[in-house]
Amino acid sequence: MPTSQRRSASKHSKLKTHRRKTQHRILRGLLLVLAVLMLCFGLFLWKAALELNAPAAPAVSAAEDDFRPVVGDPPYRVAIDAGHGGSDPGARGVVEEKQVTAATAAALLQWLEEDSNYIPLQTRESFDETATPAQRAAAASAQSPQLLLSIHGNSAANGSTASGFECYPAVPGRTWHQESFYFARLLAGGMQSIGAKLRGRGGVRYIYYLENDQKQLVENTYTQVRPERSFTLLEDVDCPAVLAEQCFVTNAEDVKRFGSEEGCNAVARIYYEAICAYFGTEPLPVK
Repeated sequence: MPTSQRRSASKHSKLKTHRRKTQHRILRGLLLVLAVLMLCFGLFLWKAALELNAPAAPAVSAAEDDFRPVVGDPPYRVAIDAGHGGSDPGARGVVEEKQVTAATAAALLQWLEEDSNYIPLQTRESFDETATPAQRAAAASAQSPQLLLSIHGNSAANGSTASGFECYPAVPGRTWHQESFYFARLLAGGMQSIGAKLRGRGGVRYIYYLENDQKQLVENTYTQVRPERSFTLLEDVDCPAVLAEQCFVTNAEDVKRFGSEEGCNAVARIYYEAICAYFGTEPLPVK
């Protein structure tokens, strides 16, 4: 073979070898990138699985906030409102809402009556008396309460498995918002401690009524001051106030745990302890 041809063949062979090496380097680079991507995706799936299986976020502890209500000296005047009642049954499900609210309110009033630090007040003389929220707010304000708790039961459409606890303090911009929010977080934390599922962000939410009388629910991270009214009782009473939805009367398991006679008594104790925490008193021992 002539020298020129040998040189050409050698050059061609070197080019082929160089191409193969380049292709191998590219292939190794692609495989490395693919491996990194697969590792990242695996880490993403692992993190997602951990978050999915993690327990629900706890209620925000009131102790994490620098705000403390100014409460003065005992005895403290606390108004307890049993939602609905009389000719108004409230929501219907496994039980009627008014049954749950009356049973819980009665048990809570008993704790307050036995505790010399408190003067328990009611928004009407009898749970069987029919009164509108505006009438109950006026009755409460006439007694100069320092705190009000309105007890309610929640409900959902047929076929829904909705459950859990949520409560509604006076909304941002109202005179007693900070105190109400502080109390609401104590209530939610107490309910979580006995196994209640907290709905929304830590079990504390806001409600607004729109022009068409439709309710709009927003989470407590939404702090914008709005002109729309919230629940009448929260708006009209002249003290810190929270409306609590202690369980879904349409959910049998929820009712068994927090709406039965035993459940209402347990919830009443939690409400009582939250009131004591709000005012800084020592709860009476459990009987």
